[in-house]
Amino acid sequence: MLEDFATDDLKIDKDYSHANQRSEDRRRQEAHYFKLYGRIEIHEWLLKDSVQMKAYREAIQDNEFFRHKIVLDVGCGMGVLSVFAAKAAAKKVLAVDAATISDYAQQVAQDNGFGNVITVIRGKVEDIELPDDIDKVDVIVCDWMGHCLFSGNMLESVLFARDKWLSAEGHIYPDTAQLYLAAIKGRDQDLGYWHDVHGFDLSAIRRRCESKAVVEHVTGDQLMSRVCLVKSLDLYTERRQSAKFRSLFELKVMRNGWVHALVAYFDVGFSKSTQRISFSTSPCAPWTHWNQTVFYLETPLPVRAGEYIKGVFTMKASEESIFDMEFDIYVDFDGREKSVTIHQSFVLSNPLTLC
Repeated sequence: MLEDFATDDLKIDKDYSHANQRSEDRRRQEAHYFKLYGRIEIHEWLLKDSVQMKAYREAIQDNEFFRHKIVLDVGCGMGVLSVFAAKAAAKKVLAVDAATISDYAQQVAQDNGFGNVITVIRGKVEDIELPDDIDKVDVIVCDWMGHCLFSGNMLESVLFARDKWLSAEGHIYPDTAQLYLAAIKGRDQDLGYWHDVHGFDLSAIRRRCESKAVVEHVTGDQLMSRVCLVKSLDLYTERRQSAKFRSLFELKVMRNGWVHALVAYFDVGFSKSTQRISFSTSPCAPWTHWNQTVFYLETPLPVRAGEYIKGVFTMKASEESIFDMEFDIYVDFDGREKSVTIHQSFVLSNPLTLC
């Protein structure tokens, strides 16, 4: 009996130690992430995305709903979205960010004549409290989308703020999104190099490279199939941990050739904007800083028009990194030239965390 208690105590100690280690890892990852987001050049790069910024400007500045409203800007950065809201005659704008870049947001507000409207709050939205005279907000604005829509885990912060502070009739900008999958032709990954590097076998590196989802620019002429919707979001009803999902897909091939990879991209909508503003990160749409997310197949598929590539697409947040995403992709292809069943796992790292 005493031995059983001792064994239980040892297990509890190990579980407690493991939990403490994960908590410490999370704090380090967050500190590194927010340090990187404090760099001006990162925000300059984001602001130069004309497709994104035009959509936000039109959805906010030309919207009568903002007049005399209280606005919460989650992850405000330099405060540009806050300035849009203030220019739309918001009563009060609370700009929240844990990165040092928020030090510039208050100055930006003052320089543009909105110092009395915009208040900058330094910290994570999960940790801060609103001013004593504000219980609810009327609007939440946030640039929450990451690569493959979910990378960076920013959506969780928006949903936290929604549940805690958004009024019953409040709006979120943007509030809808759809994630799509398609088949593309592309480059063959030249990974054979790793088998013989100066006479040494580094195939372990090859296996690591094969498991990486790649953020790159894909053009419309690379598309080999019709697209398939794998995830749709409505931020007014979406539950937390929405990045964890499993979806069947069926891609109808449009032309003869080779399929080297699957590509994921997303559309975003501002359903409460006056003109129902939206934009797309499709390979057929104008460039955005998100580019597209590519999953290279270990076996290229020889395809003919009219054939179908079927499979299962599974996504979840990484257990090792709070800002990375993990994927399991099953592909079942029964073509005239070749039949293939593929199962591959991928990791998508937030590009900032690699700096």
